[in-house]
Amino acid sequence: MLVEIFRFYLEGLLLAAITMVMLCFLWILWRAVTKKDKTILQRQAFLYEMIMVAILTIPILSFAFMSILVVLKAK
Repeated sequence: MLVEIFRFYLEGLLLAAITMVMLCFLWILWRAVTKKDKTILQRQAFLYEMIMVAILTIPILSFAFMSILVVLKAK
């Protein structure tokens, strides 16, 4: 049972990481296309902010994805 829960958590963690990487990439790409950041320092600061957001959001999303996976496997 514990192994199954751990497997669900790892799957959720992987899905959360993939989701956050894609969202951060799209957000950075959108800012680059619309030229929101004028200087290198602004671009670098935004990149660091996106990394921090991803690091803080991935564990939270992993539990959300884990609960979805548990519900889907229960059917």
